[in-house]
Amino acid sequence: MNKKTPSLITLPFKLEREAPPFETYDEQYSDKYPESLVRYFLKKYTKKGDYVFDPFAGLGTTLFVSEETGRIPYGMEADQNRAEWVASQLENWTGLRHGDTAKMLHHDFPKMDFVMTSPPFMHKHMKANPLYSGDPKKSGYNNYIKRMRYIFEQLSKLVKRNGYIIVHLDNLQHKQSFTPLVWDIGSAISTVMKPEKEIIVVWKNGRDDYPYTHCLLFKNAGIRKK
Repeated sequence: MNKKTPSLITLPFKLEREAPPFETYDEQYSDKYPESLVRYFLKKYTKKGDYVFDPFAGLGTTLFVSEETGRIPYGMEADQNRAEWVASQLENWTGLRHGDTAKMLHHDFPKMDFVMTSPPFMHKHMKANPLYSGDPKKSGYNNYIKRMRYIFEQLSKLVKRNGYIIVHLDNLQHKQSFTPLVWDIGSAISTVMKPEKEIIVVWKNGRDDYPYTHCLLFKNAGIRKK
């Protein structure tokens, strides 16, 4: 384990697993980070036998790589098809739970050593809130950010004291509308966890429309602001 991480790194962008039959490659591309990213941070911040958690498990990249490298994977996933597909390929399949990640503390998870995740993204102009499955009563970007803060506040109770959390994010551009998602989510999480660093990841052999991405590093240092 080497916790000194530079602010700029270069990693290969290659999706090593085939998309599940119910998703297209483009859907997988937009919802998945490459295995190289997970391996990099697991090597930096964990050791074999550590408990690794992904509150937005998605297509399981964090969980798969964790298990392949001798870590113990745990996670939450709201989409039933995805949850079942990922669990079917894990040895520690009971570590993945289907449901609302905001209710993670309702499950019998152990205390986690490390977290790596990429939450569902939302543009400012969107109404449907992905953290509430599009519930119109909870629509809008402000509700999305508030819910994200709440989720990470719950997560802070699940992660061991001084454990590290990596959050993968991108800023979003839709026509003339720009969403500073990295800043907005980063600011929200910073009220419940200690911000440590922003890491820019430049993709080697990535697509022209996606040359780099952002990873925010937090430490679970007991910060919980109102």
